[in-house]
Amino acid sequence: MATLKVTLAAIGVALFAAGVAPDAQDTPMMSAMADELARSMKELRMKDQPAPYYVEYEVWDRAQTRVTARLGALTEDLTGKSRTLRVGVRVGDYDFDSSLFNAPGLSGGGVVELSADGSISAPLDDDYDTMRRQIWLATDAAYKRAVSTFARKKAAFQNRAAAKDAVPDFSKEPPLQSIGSGLPLQFVNRDWPERVRQISAVFSNTPLIESSEVSVADTRGTRYYLNSEGFKVVAPLQIASIRVVADARAEDGSALRDTFTLVEKNLSDLPPVSEIVARTREMAQRLTRLRTAPVAEEYAGPILVEGQASAELFTQVMLPPMLARRSPESAGRGGRGGAPPPVTPFLRRVGLRVLAEPFSVIESPSLREFGGRPVPGSYTVDDYGIRAKEVTLVEKGRLVTLLTGRTPLKGFLQSSGHTRGGDVQPSVVQIQSSEPVPAAEVRTKYLDLLKKQDRQFGYIIRSLASPGEVPAGGGGGPVILDAVRITLDGKEEPVRGLRLATVATTAFRDLLDASRERTMYSFRGTNVDPITVIAPNIIFEELEIQNTREITQKPPIVKSPLTD
Repeated sequence: MATLKVTLAAIGVALFAAGVAPDAQDTPMMSAMADELARSMKELRMKDQPAPYYVEYEVWDRAQTRVTARLGALTEDLTGKSRTLRVGVRVGDYDFDSSLFNAPGLSGGGVVELSADGSISAPLDDDYDTMRRQIWLATDAAYKRAVSTFARKKAAFQNRAAAKDAVPDFSKEPPLQSIGSGLPLQFVNRDWPERVRQISAVFSNTPLIESSEVSVADTRGTRYYLNSEGFKVVAPLQIASIRVVADARAEDGSALRDTFTLVEKNLSDLPPVSEIVARTREMAQRLTRLRTAPVAEEYAGPILVEGQASAELFTQVMLPPMLARRSPESAGRGGRGGAPPPVTPFLRRVGLRVLAEPFSVIESPSLREFGGRPVPGSYTVDDYGIRAKEVTLVEKGRLVTLLTGRTPLKGFLQSSGHTRGGDVQPSVVQIQSSEPVPAAEVRTKYLDLLKKQDRQFGYIIRSLASPGEVPAGGGGGPVILDAVRITLDGKEEPVRGLRLATVATTAFRDLLDASRERTMYSFRGTNVDPITVIAPNIIFEELEIQNTREITQKPPIVKSPLTD
């Protein structure tokens, strides 16, 4: 799909006055979108070229704030409003259109899809004429790109034999109108600058930590969407998060990092500041202790993965293959059709075992509460306005289906309402076992397994770095932030300098035990869409732990002034 993203205003640094969310049906913006959509479908056509068969408009109207502090002092306090317009145009038809094609010389980096964009600036004012003009210009540019791409794509496909199992480029879906309430463009709870100071001040009392930062971010507003099929959506935009990170250096010069991020829909859903301060203090103390902790031995065998680490490992290894994503076709050299694009890894594994038999995986976007807390990843309709469906992905260890968007794959021709942030992604994923036991019993079973295998020790992993939080080190799997070496008598010793070797999806076929207690872990997905994963503590029959590979640095010549 030819797509333009138009930034209507950059985020300012001044605090805007509180606003009131307008009625969705009466805004000049929505009227401009509807009127220009009707005109485009009726009149937009170049001579001797196909008219668009599909047009969509989306506007993100949002207020954003970010507050950052170090050692109890504010370093950033930014607030402002922004408005983003996205215009999508397709030519051709549902079976074969201008999307999903990659060729040299095409604008947007040669990939004409949801992420291809260009931007121009315009005022924030709710002026019908101004908005209508911007939509008109963006639609014109997107249509011309779509026509050019469609011609290149048809030429490339003329050299290919017709595929017997060809699937459409775009799925047909029944139109839906979901008119909800947006959020006022106002900045709430201005107590957070002082709270961020308070949390970051914890590190001023831990001089052996070299650097630290605490930041809070909040986005709120309204998403407006409509297309030529009759879909119309008005929905709130909301995500809030706090990130705490600290770095230290061990006595041998190796880098140490610890971090945690809490993601919610609203700032008011974050834990009380006293809880965050206590967790920050525990993190600082743990990082300080790790400076003198031993470098762990490399290891291959059974490992107990708990809490955040269990959810993070599942997110990194098992979630991506369960998303039905289709890569663009390539023009290849000389304009000829290239090799078929790669397909979703689990596309041909439906019906086969991907987890141990007692395990199931359920995508539940309607889950609003878990353990007495709100679930950030829950939502009602996706980017296209399609209602999000409850999906059983894995049952009794066997893959049942995949999460889908409007780009069909063989065997997956309809959307399950999971296009978010421009691609297929999950929202609320629950992993559970039909044979769970209390967490304490899982630990006991792990020790029994070590004894049975005549091992002297094992490892419990409690925190893994997300891909964006990986400290310096060699290649391989996720970096381990928090782990202990446990001996057969149950004694735990903190260790450092570890990462998992590359973890294959096959490792999840041999899960042994899972806890009844489950951890809810949320993180920021693409754009402003939060994702929640709810996972138990799990014993893996075999994982491999490696030492991190890094070039150690000499410590500062003069000690930190905070030590005085």
